[in-house]
Amino acid sequence: MEDAIMKEEEEPPVVSPEPNPFWRENAEKLVGESVSNLEEVAKQLIAVNSLLSGIYCHAITFSDLKPSMTEAAAALYLAPLALWLLSLIFAVLTLFPKSYKININSSRDPKEKYELIVSKKHWRLKVSGFFLILSFVALMVALAHYLLMVPVPAST
Repeated sequence: MEDAIMKEEEEPPVVSPEPNPFWRENAEKLVGESVSNLEEVAKQLIAVNSLLSGIYCHAITFSDLKPSMTEAAAALYLAPLALWLLSLIFAVLTLFPKSYKININSSRDPKEKYELIVSKKHWRLKVSGFFLILSFVALMVALAHYLLMVPVPAST
């Protein structure tokens, strides 16, 4: 009796083929394009981070903050740049290729490597996006400091 129960537990469930070919084709397309989609998002994050840091550096450089800058205020104004840099690093790491040893005689090994590649790229993109969101928080804090704490220069 126990042998029959054990045998039933060991057998994998039978999955019937999908009767609608649309969903099967959709699934194949999702799997096939997942790496290229992740890399496309990484390229967009790189462009956004580069653009934001360039505009921000330009704004800070031509502002009148230098005479009233303390170390704490400098850290406050540099925080968005540091967070954009971290976001940029993780987005760029998403695009770096890595060599993998794959057993082409196995169907399981390439699947596992593919899933590993996708999960690593996805994790790096999530970290990049997290730093990008944190940079906007830091930017709002720096903007609030500028609007509320920086004295207006006296007109001559």
